[in-house]
Amino acid sequence: MDASSPENNDAKHQQNVVVMRYGDRIDNVEPSWITTATRPWDPPLVEEGLSRAFRTGQQLKTKLGFPIHRVFVSPFLRCIQTAYEVVTALSAVNDGPDAVCCHGVATDPTKLKAGVLFFRF
Repeated sequence: MDASSPENNDAKHQQNVVVMRYGDRIDNVEPSWITTATRPWDPPLVEEGLSRAFRTGQQLKTKLGFPIHRVFVSPFLRCIQTAYEVVTALSAVNDGPDAVCCHGVATDPTKLKAGVLFFRF
C-alpha cells in the first residue's frame, strides 16, 4: 500500500465530538424561582453550576487527550453560561489551580471558536 494513499491518512483527518450538558439550573435548586421569573422557560445557572462548568473545562483541557477547536451551544441562557465557563477554561492562559470560575482568568481568544446553534422544528 502506498504511504500517500487515503487509507493511511485517516488519523490526520480524525474528528472527535464531545457532548456536554449544561450546569446546575436555578429552578432545580430553588423551585419557587419559576413563580417570579420573567423567562420561566430559560432558567440561569446557580453559582455551583458556573463553577462546575469551569472545572469541567479545566478537566477537558488537561485530560481529554486532544484539543477542542470549536464549541457549539444552544441559545438557552443556561447553555450559553455553561459554554462561556468551559470556553474560558479551555482558552485560559495561566489560570492556576485556585481558579474556580471565569472571573479574572486571562484567555487567549485564538484558542477556539464558539457559535450559537438555532434550530427550527
